[in-house]
Amino acid sequence: MQFELTSTLLWLGESHVRILVVLVLVASVFLAVVKGRSKVVLVHAKATVDITSRSPNGKLRKQSLLARIKQSCPSLVGRFVPSPFLANGHFQTLYAGASARVSDKSFSYERELLNLPDGGVVAIDWAKPAVQDHEDYAVKPILILLHGLGGGSYDKYILDVIPLALAAGFRVAALNSRGCGGIAIATPQLYSGSYTQDVRLMIDHIHSKNHPSVPMVGVGFSLGANILMKCVGEDGVHSKLTACVSVANPYDLHVGQTFLHSTWMGKQFYSRIMADGLKAFFKKHQNVFDKNPDYEGHIDPIVSEQVHKTTYLSEFDESITRRMFGFRTVYEYYRCGSSAQFIPAIAIPTLLLSDLNDPIAMKESIPYADILGNPNLVLAVTKRGGHLGWYEGWLPRRWYPKPIIEFATMICKFPSCQYEVYAERAKGSCFEARTLQP
Repeated sequence: MQFELTSTLLWLGESHVRILVVLVLVASVFLAVVKGRSKVVLVHAKATVDITSRSPNGKLRKQSLLARIKQSCPSLVGRFVPSPFLANGHFQTLYAGASARVSDKSFSYERELLNLPDGGVVAIDWAKPAVQDHEDYAVKPILILLHGLGGGSYDKYILDVIPLALAAGFRVAALNSRGCGGIAIATPQLYSGSYTQDVRLMIDHIHSKNHPSVPMVGVGFSLGANILMKCVGEDGVHSKLTACVSVANPYDLHVGQTFLHSTWMGKQFYSRIMADGLKAFFKKHQNVFDKNPDYEGHIDPIVSEQVHKTTYLSEFDESITRRMFGFRTVYEYYRCGSSAQFIPAIAIPTLLLSDLNDPIAMKESIPYADILGNPNLVLAVTKRGGHLGWYEGWLPRRWYPKPIIEFATMICKFPSCQYEVYAERAKGSCFEARTLQP
């Protein structure tokens, strides 16, 4: 493919190439200016949950979640306008991938290692601003960030949120799953979209170190959004989080995989790239698996040679992920690991950010009916933002940090709220609902 492209450019000649480049740029600008402007569409229940805050004089004030979002989150009632040269979902996604490791940090991390009951290890990276303020650190609300597939606290889509969060007065805890963020694994287990216990333990640990009145807002990205939403849905009214945000959630892993492989670009490009990244990730920890070929936690043997022979994402998940977490087939893992089935049980105020032109977390996976049925949720939908892209401006900068911080600030630091935010909670859970069925 590379050879064919080079030959074509040589055949066109230098002047023709320049003309072609100019035409492509003009077309991109046209798409961005004329078609790229799209209003952020909010999808929600007919009546969203009432949030009650207490004023300094003790009076209670009720206002719906939707009304507060419209009042306090200008990014969610305006438009998303993509960068002129990144006018579709593929351009946005590719640019996000190309700039994944490029970031100018105005803060440092302080790492806290957490030993898990089964011998595993995870890490919490606490962001420390270059210049400390004089406010009482202990009473500041906490923003908890969870990375996506094969990522960690140093991924740019995580780093781009932190300066805004610190400036808004948040403490920031960036989580690193098993094997991520430079952590060596101690047992032959990594992480997956279905397994929520590690995240739950990290949230519980953060909660236990702080006063119960300190708000905690969880933010998940891509597969991390799936894990976080599944965790929050499983916990229902017992969630330790005050609120949460889902960014580019794949929601339904089975549907997403099916649609991803339904196009040439999805299967031969995105699926291959994700599989290659995961194989490189596995290679870092392969020796632990090779030393434990008969590990009792695995439903079937994990053979390193077979893992490295995989080509597509589903093949990788078949060769290792479903075996690590006790699933009989890869599609059983996808069905059981999908957060969509837990959307009805989420019982805390939740903002969902999705893009209709996301080539990885596709629009076909968005569980609209379940979102409409849960008054605790508001889905914000954009166009031409891609997967974890959402770049805007001539000098591309990400859009989504703004609505994340606006929403978190509204929940945690709403005027006269004094960190006392209450919400009507959804009752029951997916598991209870299934138990009641004949």
